[in-house]
Amino acid sequence: LGLAVATALAWLAIEASTMSGLPFGQALREGTADVVLARTLFGHTWLVRGALAFLVCIALVAIGRRDDAPGPACAVAAIGALLFLATLACAGHAAAGLGADRFYHVAADVLHLLAAGAWLGALVPLVALLRAIDARPSGEGMRLASRAVARFSVLGVLCVGVLALTGIVNACYALHRLSDLSSSRYGQELAAKLCLVTFVVILAAVNRNRHTPRLSSSDPRLAHRALRSLARNAFAEIVLGFAIVAIVGNLGVTMPPMHTG
Repeated sequence: LGLAVATALAWLAIEASTMSGLPFGQALREGTADVVLARTLFGHTWLVRGALAFLVCIALVAIGRRDDAPGPACAVAAIGALLFLATLACAGHAAAGLGADRFYHVAADVLHLLAAGAWLGALVPLVALLRAIDARPSGEGMRLASRAVARFSVLGVLCVGVLALTGIVNACYALHRLSDLSSSRYGQELAAKLCLVTFVVILAAVNRNRHTPRLSSSDPRLAHRALRSLARNAFAEIVLGFAIVAIVGNLGVTMPPMHTG
């Protein structure tokens, strides 16, 4: 959350400089940032996301001060984080559309962001759990790992489905012909993203179909090897996932190919 807030401040400075054509320091001193915040969709979105970040921060502090399971604070943090991620769609290419197309494109972006965030976000604590159980293996730990992996597997399938559908919608808006994938910078970056996504899906399929069933094996050694393989592959998914996020960040500042009729 701290990193998100810090980069949001940098993003505002960059936008103020870009819109005014002035260096960062001069743009901020002359109040360009105030104009951006007050009169642009980016600025309005930035303010909403700032309020959501503050809400999530307060909820996290409340969670950290209690030893029991603080249901309301967890719910507020989760909902705030979901909205914080979803509103990012209002600062991308989709928000530049018109009429109904704008609504559908933004909606597809929102679902795409939430599905990606749910998948990648859940991978991090899953790997932490699997490594903790691997460090101190026990029968109860293996049962816990089996339940956690099974739940994540269901989440992963849902996220892949949403990502595939919304990805097709977004590609239809951004690209006008198949050749744009190779002839434009935007298309080339999108193709690179799709290659990485394919690797992630392959790893997820191996985890789901090969290693997950072996967690429940009556042979402790086989179950333990499956646990380690799951942790290793899930960590690889995280690395690839952050690489995909980096490409998506660059796509956000890369113009899609122009439609020439």
